[in-house]
Amino acid sequence: MPKAETKEVIKHSFYGGKVIIEAKPWGDTYRYTIDKRSGILSNTGITKNLDKSKALLPWAIGLVGSHIKSSLEVRTSKTFTKEEIFLLVDEAVLKPDEAKVKGGQTGDAIHDYAHKFAKAVMTKSPLPEIPKELFAKEKDGDAEAIKTLNGINGFLDFYNGHKVEFIAMEKLTYYNSFLAGDTKAGEEVIEFLGIIDLVAKVDGKVGVWDYKTGKAIYSDQRYQLSGYRKSWNANPDNKKVFAVESGILNFNKETGELDLFRCSNEESEKDYKAFLGLHSVALREKELEAEYRNNKKNESK
Repeated sequence: MPKAETKEVIKHSFYGGKVIIEAKPWGDTYRYTIDKRSGILSNTGITKNLDKSKALLPWAIGLVGSHIKSSLEVRTSKTFTKEEIFLLVDEAVLKPDEAKVKGGQTGDAIHDYAHKFAKAVMTKSPLPEIPKELFAKEKDGDAEAIKTLNGINGFLDFYNGHKVEFIAMEKLTYYNSFLAGDTKAGEEVIEFLGIIDLVAKVDGKVGVWDYKTGKAIYSDQRYQLSGYRKSWNANPDNKKVFAVESGILNFNKETGELDLFRCSNEESEKDYKAFLGLHSVALREKELEAEYRNNKKNESK
């Protein structure tokens, strides 16, 4: 979600002015309301309930094991006190969280450069320079600097290796199935909003693109992307820039190198069916949470 750049309320129009979404500064980000109604489901909020432990657990266990092995290998003593073993285990279990923080910072740096680069191209401004401190840290063998440079170079290779025309960045998007003509009056309305990282024409095809940082591209990311594509194309204001594909620019969290994923609308439609299932789950979760809060409130009276 983009950081709040102003203290002013920003109004966004959708479906030919039928819906006005107000973006109100909320800490460092924004809070979105429609006719003073907040709590609208977002793409990320919808897909967060998908269990990703199958992919993440082996990675986390591997980090813990690697730390213990490397720590033991450098020890000259073959005996350890109970306190030393406990300390080593305590250090090891923190490694996955530390890696997530570092990976997030590296990903943010790459995404920030990509955003500035696209904005400069769109506004015909001078292109952003790669921070010089990254090159100095690279010479010293700093792993995060190397990954960040790999990511930036990967993005530049993507831009130079394809015919890329940037159309929009960090664009608020909103979907309403009734206004889109996908549901009739009286039927359940599917509604959600999100922030699209990038809309661009790549090799002659307009597409909705998302920046990710991870070891691979996961199913929940595809489902999230399908929601972005659906909401973008459903808005009549975007008819002239109808997305015929969608894609992910994934920067590997271990190397920083770019993994390019492109998805046709036919494939995205299949992903969107799964997204709708997750939307139902997210709605039910909200209902159960509200029910739980009301019960707690009644118990306290």
